[in-house]
Amino acid sequence: MAKRFEFIRNKRNEMGLTIEQLAKKANVSVDLISRLERGNRDDISISRLESILSVLGLKLGDVSERSELDEKSNQFIKEFHLLNEQQREQYADIFMKIINLK
Repeated sequence: MAKRFEFIRNKRNEMGLTIEQLAKKANVSVDLISRLERGNRDDISISRLESILSVLGLKLGDVSERSELDEKSNQFIKEFHLLNEQQREQYADIFMKIINLK
């Protein structure tokens, strides 16, 4: 399985931050950072991901450029990022309803 958020570890190390320091600055748990970096967690809220990326000097749009996703996933993330906050929230709600229809 590709480690979709492995770039977070690389950027964190590049900045000389420990997992604990990044977690504290991003106001998220150490466990969340650790599991993302190891590829053991793929589900993360947009707000938490944006918080982590902000500390690293990155934007949500950078995820698609730095992670190993298929072409459609990359396109979805890029388009989603271009929406305003209200639109992102509305579309995220719709998307969550769709994927929970299993």
